[in-house]
Amino acid sequence: MIFAVLTAFAQVDASKAAPASEGYVPTLTFDVASIRQSPEANSYTVTGGFQPHSSSIRIVNFDAMNLLSMAYDVRWDQIVGMPNWHAMFNIQAKSDSAADERLAKLSKAQEKLEQQHMMQVLLADRFKLKTHWETREGPTYNLVVAKNGPKMSATKGKPPNPEQIKEWGGRPIPPLYQQGDSDLGFDFIANGCAIKDITNMLAGQFGHPVTDKTGLTGKYDFILRYHGARLSDRDAGDMDPLPTLDVAIQDQLGLKLEPSKGSVQFLVIDHIEKPSEN
Repeated sequence: MIFAVLTAFAQVDASKAAPASEGYVPTLTFDVASIRQSPEANSYTVTGGFQPHSSSIRIVNFDAMNLLSMAYDVRWDQIVGMPNWHAMFNIQAKSDSAADERLAKLSKAQEKLEQQHMMQVLLADRFKLKTHWETREGPTYNLVVAKNGPKMSATKGKPPNPEQIKEWGGRPIPPLYQQGDSDLGFDFIANGCAIKDITNMLAGQFGHPVTDKTGLTGKYDFILRYHGARLSDRDAGDMDPLPTLDVAIQDQLGLKLEPSKGSVQFLVIDHIEKPSEN
């Protein structure tokens, strides 16, 4: 099965994941929502999100793990107890104009909390979701500069090209996003990307928290080409011309992951059901 992907990476540091933030209490919910399971197919395009400063969301081919990650700002490896579903969902939902006006006046962090709350309430209502948080000791990584130094170019602040504008449908283009497919390989495209964006992306790809130990404070432009996460996962004699991600970050970015240990917060699924369609 081939997955064609256009995905932004803006996940939270696992050591700081929490059900609330900075004392702000979100209250907004969707007024209407349509949820339908995606038809079975040989390939899927996975995309979607909230419109800027809006309560309106459109999601295409998200599985439950993607929905939970969006709603709780956690990586997949931080989610425990998810049933082995083979289902994807298309969702359209929105609130009213008053909610949009309120969102437009909030800070970026507060807007994100409101949108997460809207998703959490939707999952509780339609997926009958019940969860709790646990902190456990687990494997982590430190991101360091490789032996020969960083190879990334400082950002030039170029405006998005027409292809990027079309791909993102008028939504803000994130500083780091992925495109490609699981058959041919992927590109991570950076436009003014900070090291924090890279650590969040790597945490999602390698399934463990990543801490920045590079000392780098700039913003960067690059295209990172790879296929697969780890060189150790490949069979002997594999002739794939693209490097795995662990090799690509060293050869193309001049960065390296070093194994470590630390405390990790987990979102534990107590109950979840597939929703009825409407």
